[in-house]
Amino acid sequence: MKRILTTLYQKWPEYLIEAIVIIASIIGAFALENYEGNIVRRNEEIEILKGCKTELQADLKEIELNMFELRLSQKSLNILINALKSDQSYHDSLAAHFNYMFLPMHFVHSTSTFETLRSKGLDIISNDTLRSQLISLYDSQYEFFIQGETEELDQVHYCMKHLLPTRFESSWNYSNTDPTFEGEMIPIDYESLKTDTEFLYFIKTQQNRTKAYIDFFYFNLKSNVVSMIDRLEKELKRLDS
Repeated sequence: MKRILTTLYQKWPEYLIEAIVIIASIIGAFALENYEGNIVRRNEEIEILKGCKTELQADLKEIELNMFELRLSQKSLNILINALKSDQSYHDSLAAHFNYMFLPMHFVHSTSTFETLRSKGLDIISNDTLRSQLISLYDSQYEFFIQGETEELDQVHYCMKHLLPTRFESSWNYSNTDPTFEGEMIPIDYESLKTDTEFLYFIKTQQNRTKAYIDFFYFNLKSNVVSMIDRLEKELKRLDS
């Protein structure tokens, strides 16, 4: 026992250094592991944000295309209402405007990157504010828009099913050569439409709905998407710096 104590007394500096080296090695290993883990996590975050940005840019193009088509529909409705109210005679160009009255417009969009983020854990996004904004966009703003779109499509499909068959030769006369809704819809009795209370009610209401659809639903959706793309670009620059 005395020999052990003597040895410890004589060699404690050496043992202390060895202990410090071991502890430092362990701490260094943990630090390196954490550093490498943070790098992997940051790269994963960057890829998620890039994916969201790419999908939102595609969504923005879809929004702008749909707004363009809806404005054409709005213009056609204005022309038709004016023609019927002012007792204008039928002319062939009206057939194209009749075809643009009710558009079965769908907002084709993607949420796959956000769903991937959700499955991996939303805390991958290190910026708390950006994370909340992404959740709000996809879970609230997109859902609110889709609800409004569903109501609009229900109205369009009702009109196509119940309003048009007795008044027009055929509907859904859209071209298959381009993504627009160009085509013709020829009325069976144009003159009778001028005093057709039900038909006039629906196209005037559709005029109002289309205006609200563009100026409220699509305008707000576009604003939110544009803002989010801008926020993502700024965050990506911050993470890459």
